[in-house]
Amino acid sequence: MSHAQTEHGTATGEGSDVFAEEQSGAEARTLPEGQVARAVLLVVMMTSGVTAAHYTWTSYVSTYAITQKGMDAGVAYWCSVGAQCVALLTLPVWGRLSDRVGRRPMMITFAVLMSALQIPLTEVIGAEGWTLLVAASVALVVVAIPGALLSAVMAEDFPTRVRTQAIGFAYPVSVAVFGGTAPYLNQLFVSIGAARLSSFSIMLLCVFTGVACHLMRETKGIHLKDV
Repeated sequence: MSHAQTEHGTATGEGSDVFAEEQSGAEARTLPEGQVARAVLLVVMMTSGVTAAHYTWTSYVSTYAITQKGMDAGVAYWCSVGAQCVALLTLPVWGRLSDRVGRRPMMITFAVLMSALQIPLTEVIGAEGWTLLVAASVALVVVAIPGALLSAVMAEDFPTRVRTQAIGFAYPVSVAVFGGTAPYLNQLFVSIGAARLSSFSIMLLCVFTGVACHLMRETKGIHLKDV
């Protein structure tokens, strides 16, 4: 868990000292609509590659191993669970590291690594359980990078008075559009004999994530009242 999450409470800011101070202070300044719209768009772009990779490597990859590689269903299930447990252990590491080196470098690292590893890791998967365990573990350790700090990044990107509305719109839209459709698109591409297109689509979305993070300001160590 990253520093911002522990210090500042919920991502929305409601119920926190910062939110109370904002509400009890002078009349809130008017935020330019363009500033809010830009931040919302960047959050949608930022989370597009994260959610696509997450849903692919947590939900779809075991189905792929079973239906396309002939892996035993029970073996595939437990290998997927094992890979997720491995990734879970790395969350505090990535969160702590982001407090040291910054949010943007960590998010960009995810985008670069996932783009580079998506095809090689998919091709590792065969009928043996260890292939899925290794591929999914590596992929999910990479996906755990944004998983450890995404809520902090979003909270630090929006002022308190619009944080709930902005995150409540941007994040669900991105998850539904890019994450929720990922398993379906993966299966569709596989069914028409174009399995690599599923990997290319994830790589493209990871490029979007990297571009968005490059355009976003660094927020490491920022206090939410200064956003």
